[in-house]
Amino acid sequence: MFDIHSVATGTPHIPALLLVGRDETGLDRTSQAYRAIRRQIIDLTLPPGSSFTETSLAQQWRISKTPVREALARLRRDGLVTALPRAGYVVSPITLQDTDDLCALRSLLSGEAAGAAARLGLPAPALERLGVLSKVPFALAAGEVEQEESLQAGIEFEGIIANFSGNSRLGKAIVDVLDELERVLRMAALIDPGIASPPGELEAIFEQLRARDANGAQDAMRTRCERVRRDVLQVLTKSTSVSKAHIELPAPSLPPA
Repeated sequence: MFDIHSVATGTPHIPALLLVGRDETGLDRTSQAYRAIRRQIIDLTLPPGSSFTETSLAQQWRISKTPVREALARLRRDGLVTALPRAGYVVSPITLQDTDDLCALRSLLSGEAAGAAARLGLPAPALERLGVLSKVPFALAAGEVEQEESLQAGIEFEGIIANFSGNSRLGKAIVDVLDELERVLRMAALIDPGIASPPGELEAIFEQLRARDANGAQDAMRTRCERVRRDVLQVLTKSTSVSKAHIELPAPSLPPA
């Protein structure tokens, strides 16, 4: 069976979720630590706002503190952790503003990638895999698969398109966004387990890609991204941390000159 690892040849950009369980023997200690800690943040094992130290992570993974420190420096650049003076690190929070910004960026990038991939044309194995993945929301609605499989299918679907956009930097940027978005989607699913891609949404994108309709593929992808944006923001506003947050007075407006 084809999957993103076999259809995206060369040096593909693979979403973090699809690297879980893959062989890491070729990675150095810092890269292994980075991938492991990042995975814990994305899958909410280390939830937003949780704190930890280099020592605690080094003991957990049974490695020296040096690769952990270097991995955490990369995670700080990713915006996933913040260093606390003499107190370790804290996992960055998920906010409505950052989620909105992330979803808007995804819509722009993934829409562009879908249009470019349709224009260039995808190879048969990639189209075949996209066709299989486009059916997963139907299977979820029928109770034949679990939410986790649906999440994986959606991310793989978009990751394949990103890798066939013809622009490696665009592909990497999309995968980076998908990794951050996975954390948000998992949080949203904890608040509302019923949130999911409706049947037919991925299939509409797939049909435009197969027809090599660049404008149609771009529009269908952006429609999906904007639907996710609306759904996720609506669900996140149900969080008790949002509903119980203090409402601040707006900044006073300046008098007219």
